[in-house]
Amino acid sequence: MPDRRDAAAGSPEERLARYRDLVGRYHPALDLVSRRALDDLDRLIDEAGRYATLIERLVGPAPCVVDVGSGAGLPGVVVAVAMPAASVHLVERRRRRAAFLELVVAQLGLANARVFAGDVRALEDVVADVVTAQAVASLRDLASLTEGVRGPACWLVSRRGPGWREGLVEPADLPGRGAVEGPEAPEAVARRGVPAGPAAHAQTGWAATQVVEEELGPRGSLVAIRLPGGSACRSSA
Repeated sequence: MPDRRDAAAGSPEERLARYRDLVGRYHPALDLVSRRALDDLDRLIDEAGRYATLIERLVGPAPCVVDVGSGAGLPGVVVAVAMPAASVHLVERRRRRAAFLELVVAQLGLANARVFAGDVRALEDVVADVVTAQAVASLRDLASLTEGVRGPACWLVSRRGPGWREGLVEPADLPGRGAVEGPEAPEAVARRGVPAGPAAHAQTGWAATQVVEEELGPRGSLVAIRLPGGSACRSSA
């Protein structure tokens, strides 16, 4: 049965408009985002929608998503709006921003979203299909931080600037490149599939089994890295 909050909140477009209003209203008191980010909020929301599109293409419409360092709700809130069948955990250590996220979840009627006010390493009873993050740590650090919540073959999806691949593996050591299987996403400008071999694991301390990249214009790329399962899948076996 549909959740009453979900039915009362309106269409995805109406929810995103309400979300924009909430960020604008509470930013002066809570310092939710930078001045530049506030000016670019529409673009940032559109880019967060790209996360949802990519996630659905990779794992389907109903994954468990853990958004690390949710802050003002990008991309996690937008993913929850765009993917109503998904289960989205908004993880935020800063109390005031976590309180804002609680307000957003209630105001938008996001029955599929939960706020965890703490460190992702303390998050329990969650087995993630996808981990998302924006402007939070390096890819290697994110892989380490989320080891306890990652399910089998979990995807790490994050916006990255130019040169991000150097943090994963040296280009000369890539064992090969190939096309990523699956339907073509219309907004994808560039995409790569990178199988990781022993050299990749030796240099990074963690092995990516596949890498997908979609350009986001001059500001960088949306990167998805498929990682082996973390301790969450082992403990739930």
